[in-house]
Amino acid sequence: MKVILPFAIALLALTGCSVLASDESTETKWFETKEETIDYGIKEEKIKKEDIIGEVSENGETFIIYKKQLEEGLGVGVSSISENEGQYAWYDPDQDVLVKNDEVKQYSSQISWETETQSGKTFTIYTGVSEAEAPVVKTKTGEVSPTIDNKTGIYFYIQPTK
Repeated sequence: MKVILPFAIALLALTGCSVLASDESTETKWFETKEETIDYGIKEEKIKKEDIIGEVSENGETFIIYKKQLEEGLGVGVSSISENEGQYAWYDPDQDVLVKNDEVKQYSSQISWETETQSGKTFTIYTGVSEAEAPVVKTKTGEVSPTIDNKTGIYFYIQPTK
C-alpha cells in the first residue's frame, strides 16, 4: 500500500501536467495576414505549399483543402481560416480523410462529413478521387460539379448546412 499511494499521486500529477501542456498548445494563434496564417497551417499540418489543392470561400468562411500522404495512402485535409478584427487564425477541427488506400484497388468514390468552423457555422464537405474529368457529387439537395485537382484526381465540394 505504501508503494501504491506515491505511485498513484505521481501518476495524477503527471497526467495533470500533460493536460495543462496540451491546453496551451491548442490555443488559437492569430496573424496579421491570411498568407501568414496559411504558412502557419502548412507547418502545423506538416505539408508543403504545393499540397494545397484548393481554397473555397463559402457563406463568409474560407476553407483550405490540401492533400496529405497518410500511412495508408492519399488523404485530404480541410481547414478553415477564421477572421476576427482584421486578424486571421488557422482552424482544423477534423481529422484528415483517407481517399485512396494504397493496399486496396477499389475505394469509396465519395466521402462526406459535417464540420463546424470556429465561428459556429456548419458545412458538409464532399470529397473523393475520380478518374473522370468532370465528376458529379450527390449532395442532400441534388447533384453538383465539384472542383477537381487534375494531378491527383481529388475532388471537393463544400456546402453550407441548413
